[in-house]
Amino acid sequence: MDIGRAIYKILSGNVAVASMVGTRISPNVMHQSSAFPFIVYDVSSDTPEGQKDSVALLDTVSIMVSGYAKNYNDASKLANYIRTALDRVNGLYVGVNIQAINFDGYDDVFDDMSGSDGVYRKSLNFNVRILNSFNNIYSTAFDGVDDYVSLGVSNMDTIRTVGSFSAWFKLSTTASSADVIRIFTDSNNNIRVFYHAASNELRCVYSAGGTANIATLTDEVENDGLWHHVTGTWISSGNVKIYLDGTLKDTTSISGTYSGSVSAASIGNNADGGGFWIGSIDEVSIFNYELTAANVTTLYNLGIPQPVSSDSGLFGWWRMGDGTLTGDAIAIYPTIPDETGTNNGTMTNMASGDFEADVPE
Repeated sequence: MDIGRAIYKILSGNVAVASMVGTRISPNVMHQSSAFPFIVYDVSSDTPEGQKDSVALLDTVSIMVSGYAKNYNDASKLANYIRTALDRVNGLYVGVNIQAINFDGYDDVFDDMSGSDGVYRKSLNFNVRILNSFNNIYSTAFDGVDDYVSLGVSNMDTIRTVGSFSAWFKLSTTASSADVIRIFTDSNNNIRVFYHAASNELRCVYSAGGTANIATLTDEVENDGLWHHVTGTWISSGNVKIYLDGTLKDTTSISGTYSGSVSAASIGNNADGGGFWIGSIDEVSIFNYELTAANVTTLYNLGIPQPVSSDSGLFGWWRMGDGTLTGDAIAIYPTIPDETGTNNGTMTNMASGDFEADVPE
């Protein structure tokens, strides 16, 4: 959880604040060459104790936000804008579920003459109450026979030319190929991450106009009893890539042109009546841009899933058993909610018992 990024998001998104400082908002200290005015914020605590189901439901964090200016009037105006932007704010910002931000007074220091011409500073203290609703407790189990989650396809045409898949998976022994996720127009035009059983390979495939562009990894993932994180990325004018557990494994140049509208999408099968997954899948997300290696490292997070940032080109996010960030602790069968609110999943040939307390950790 990154309350600092949430504070930055709120401040930079406020029209009045932005009119004075633009993006000159920084944690802890501002670069010496920065123009005035600017904002510096300090977070006294940013790491709740515990993990997963041991995380407290509510944490309180103290923050000091300081506005720096070259004259008294600008410092006063900026302080007023900061207070208005933050006081009594609540909501979900970059994966941080803020219950409330409460103003807690001004700092004693106002006129700081440390600069060569004098620098005016006004500091405001806030208490932030954070709901730790990202307890990753459940995943979804698939039987390899006919289980799958059908996804809505609203606006999925927008990711045909560039995008990324991210998912956690555990794969049991299988003699048949099985899909983690796929978006599908027809057999010539589709994008998928799947396990190719005959060659024991995990693949990200970008099929465009009948040309299958394949990025492949051969690491052993079948029936090893472990959770793995897979990321597949594509950009039609460039490459298709596949990552395993935060590491880039293969890159392949793309040829062909994807044509036709996305007609189906699913988790746990190939969206065309086969490729049923056997094992478990957790924390599936789609992005509308090509994730970088650094993005993938952040998602892998040393083997422990974290909230997916809502401001990072997130197209869809299915938690695969956990309830919504602001709702029930467990998903309500047969719906797998999309945290972006667009394309909920529907469990097919499955039961509520397929939500299992088995997750990456």
